[in-house]
Amino acid sequence: MLFSALTSAGGRTARTAAGLAVLGGLVYLVGLLLDVVALVRFPDDAARTAVHAAVDLVLAAALLPGGVLLLRHDPLGRVGCIAGSATAIVATLTSLLLAATGLASVDLGGPGDLVAGGVAALFVVLPPAVVTLALAVAAPTARWCGLPVPGRE
Repeated sequence: MLFSALTSAGGRTARTAAGLAVLGGLVYLVGLLLDVVALVRFPDDAARTAVHAAVDLVLAAALLPGGVLLLRHDPLGRVGCIAGSATAIVATLTSLLLAATGLASVDLGGPGDLVAGGVAALFVVLPPAVVTLALAVAAPTARWCGLPVPGRE
């Protein structure tokens, strides 16, 4: 099923990547709003919450316009989807690494949990980010944007 989606020529690949990017961007936008609430509610943990808010802002700023522009056949939309999903993957793995090494704590009692999302992020964030990245870099998505595809004429 995934292979056929990656080789389709009818725009399904690009539309799916765009839809996932917009949904991911909305999730990060909600996360940003929750970070603002956490900053007000837990001012003692402002530094870690501010870092998380900055990451959410960057991801929402890449994924939301990326998805919309990709739906409009704009190559910059493809770049936004690729950059946003790759950044989400790196941020999730970095957060997990920090939690595993003890540099960030997961105590389920404060906003520090937002930074060190832990193992749950592997199951919630990583799969859609990986699928979005795979669909955005696929040749049919490049063709959808009017870009030349190596090996094809």
